[in-house]
Amino acid sequence: MAAPHQDAEPDLSPGTSQPYGQGEAVEPIVDVRAIWQVLRRRAAVILGIVACITVATLLVVFQLTPLYTATTLVLLDPREQQVVDIEAVMSGLPPDSAVVDSEVEVLRSRRLAARVVDQLNLMDDDEFNGALQEPGLLASLNPMALFSQDEELDPETSRQRQLNKVIDEFHSRLGVGRRGLTYVIAIRFTSEDAAKATQIANKTAELYILEQLEAKYEATKRANEWLNGRLSELRNDVRAAEEAVEIYRRDNDLVSTSGLTVNEQQLAELSGQLILARADLAEKEATFRRFKELRRSGSGTDTLANVLQSPVIAQLRQQEAEVDRRRAELSSRYGDRHPEMIKVRAERRDLAVAINREVTRTVANVENEVEVTRTRVASLESSLRDLEGRSGEGGLKEVRLRELESDGEAIRNLYESFLERFKQTSEQTNLQESDARVLSGATVPTEPSYPNKPLFLLLALLLSGMAGVGVAFLLEHLDDAFSTVRQLEEKLGLPHLASVPDVASEIGSGKLNAPFDVILKRPLSAYSEAFRALRSGIMLSDVDTPPKIVMITSALPADGKTTTAISLARAAAAAGLRTVLLDCDLRRPSVHKSLKVTPKAGIVEFLAGQATLDEALISDKDGGLLFLPVNSGAANPPDLLGSQHMNTLLDSLRQEFDFIVIDSAPVLPVVDSKVLSRFVDKVVFVVKWRDTPRDAAANAVRELKEAGADMAGVVFERLDLKRQKRYSYGDSGYYYGRYSKYYIN
Repeated sequence: MAAPHQDAEPDLSPGTSQPYGQGEAVEPIVDVRAIWQVLRRRAAVILGIVACITVATLLVVFQLTPLYTATTLVLLDPREQQVVDIEAVMSGLPPDSAVVDSEVEVLRSRRLAARVVDQLNLMDDDEFNGALQEPGLLASLNPMALFSQDEELDPETSRQRQLNKVIDEFHSRLGVGRRGLTYVIAIRFTSEDAAKATQIANKTAELYILEQLEAKYEATKRANEWLNGRLSELRNDVRAAEEAVEIYRRDNDLVSTSGLTVNEQQLAELSGQLILARADLAEKEATFRRFKELRRSGSGTDTLANVLQSPVIAQLRQQEAEVDRRRAELSSRYGDRHPEMIKVRAERRDLAVAINREVTRTVANVENEVEVTRTRVASLESSLRDLEGRSGEGGLKEVRLRELESDGEAIRNLYESFLERFKQTSEQTNLQESDARVLSGATVPTEPSYPNKPLFLLLALLLSGMAGVGVAFLLEHLDDAFSTVRQLEEKLGLPHLASVPDVASEIGSGKLNAPFDVILKRPLSAYSEAFRALRSGIMLSDVDTPPKIVMITSALPADGKTTTAISLARAAAAAGLRTVLLDCDLRRPSVHKSLKVTPKAGIVEFLAGQATLDEALISDKDGGLLFLPVNSGAANPPDLLGSQHMNTLLDSLRQEFDFIVIDSAPVLPVVDSKVLSRFVDKVVFVVKWRDTPRDAAANAVRELKEAGADMAGVVFERLDLKRQKRYSYGDSGYYYGRYSKYYIN
C-alpha cells in the first residue's frame, strides 16, 4: 500500500552533528493542521458535551422565575433657576463628578430605601419579606439551619430585624448608576411583577426629589429662626448708637449740613479744587516738557495732542498732502527740472515753513497756560492753609463726633444686611426648587430582563464548546495509542516499513476466512500491496546483504504479529520465493490454528530429536509455502529457542529456502523473542493502529535493541483508512482516495 519510510527523524540530541540541509525548516509554534485534526477526531465528544450542557442550560433557564426591570432616569440640573435675584440658604449642587457620584450614593442609602419600603408597604409583600413565604425544599436542606437558634425577641426588635432584611432585599434588586459622564442617573429596579418594578422605580425617584426639597426647607427654616433673634438685638444697638450721636452733637454745639460742619464743607471744597488744579498743572507741565525734549532732539512734534488739535495745522497738512499728490502726478510726466516740478517743490517748502511757524506758536501758548495754572494752584494752597488754621479749634470735638457716627453707621449697616437676608430667606420658604428632576419615568416592561434566554443560550454554547474542546484535547493528551507514522518514528526511533489496512469487516463474507487470504484472492488489493512494500522495505534495510531470516514480533499479544507473519510469508511465496514460516511462539502458538491445520509434529519435537524436519514441516497448499508449527509446548522455551539446535535449524533453512519468516512471542511478557533475535537477520516490529500503547512499544523496542537485535523497522497493522484521514495530513492513508484506483479490492 505504501512505500516504506527508511529515513527516520534525525537525532537532534546535544552532542550530535546535524546533516547539512536538515533542520533548517522550523516547526511552527502552533500547528493549525494538528489542532484541526484533533477537533475532527473528537468531534463526537465535543458535540456531545455541547448538546448536553446546552440542553441542561435551557432546561434550567426555562424553569427560572422571570424578572422584570424598570428604569427611571433622573437629571441633576446644574443650571440655577432663580425666580428672584437672591442667594439661597442651601446652594444648588455644583456640576462636578464627585457631586454626581455622591447623589448616586444618596439614592443607594438605607434611609431612602426605608422610606420607599414604608411608603409602598413592602413589609407585607412576601416577595421582599421572606418571613411571609412558606419554607421550600431547599430551605429544609440548608445545613446552616441546623446551627441557627431561635431567639425570643420583643416585637419591636423583631420588626426592626424584619425591616432590615426587607431593606437588604430591596437593595439587592435596586441598581443606581450614572449614565457615562452625563448628569443623568438611572434608577433600575427588578421584580417578579413588571408593574411593581415600575412603581418602585418611580417612587424611589419621587422620594429622592422630595428629600432634596425637605432638606432645603429645613435649612431655610432654621436660618429664619436664627436671623429673627439676631435682628431684635441689632435693632436695639442701632437705636442706642443714634441717640449717642445726637446727644454729643447737641452738647458740643456741632451744627452740620448734610452731616458735615461748615468748616468741613469748605475744607472739602477747597481740597477738591486744589486736587483738580494740581492735576491740570501736572498735565500741562508734562506736555510742555515733551515739546522741549522733541525740539532739543530734533524730532518732529507733529504727534503731540496740542498740535493735532490745531485747526490751522490740520488745514496746512491737507494742503501739504495735496501738493505731494500733485508732485507725484507731475513726476510721472516731467523731469525734475521742469517748471511745474520746480513750482510744486517751492509750494511744498512754503507749507513746511508755515507748519513749523504754527507749531512754534502752539508751544508758546502751552507755556503761558502752565504759568497761569501754577499761579492758581498757589492761591488755592494759601486759602486752604488759612481755613485749616481757623478750624483747628473744633477738630477734636469733630473727631469724637465722627467716631460716634461711624459706630452708629456700622451697626445700622449690619442691621440692614441682616434684615435684607431675613426677607430673602422668608421668601425662599415658598420658592424651594429641587436640584434634580425626573427626566424619564419608568414604564411597565413587556419583556423580562432575567433570564436573558438568548444570552444564556449563547453562553451555554460558548462555554460548552470550550469545555468540549478542552475535554477533546485532554483525551488526546491521555491517548496512549499510535495514530500516525510520525508518532511511530519519533517514539520508537525506527523507520516505517508499511501500513497494513484493516480488512476485518470483510472476514466471514464467504470469500475471505482470514486477512491473509487477501494475499491469494486479491493480489492487486491495497492489503497485498502493503506486504509487497513490507518485503521490499526489509530487503532495502540491508542492500549489500539482503536479509533472509526475518522475525516478526510485537510488544503485546493481539497486536497482529501472527497475521503479519503469515501474510508476509504468503506474499514472498507469491513472488516466487521458496518461503518457510516458523511458529516460534511456543507458549501460545497460533499459526496452525490460523491456517486450520492439525500438526502431528512441530518445532519442539524436531529440536528434541523426536521428529525429522520433513515430518514437522507442513505445506500451505493455498499459499504455496511451508510452515513449521508448534505441536506441543516446551518446559523452558527460552532455553530451547536459544539452543545450538535452533541455530543449526535456522542455518539449514537458510541454505534450503530463499525467505524465512519467524512468528515470535511478544517482547514484554516473555524473553523468547529477545533470545531468538540473535539468530535472525532482521526483526520487524508490529504495532497495532490505535491499540498498542506507546510506552509499551517503546519499552519493547528498547529491550530488543539491548538484546542486540537488528531492527528493520516497524509495521502499522490494521489501519482504518477512513479514520486515518482524521489523524495526519502526511500519512499515506490520508491520500488513499487519490490512488485507490490503483488497487482492486
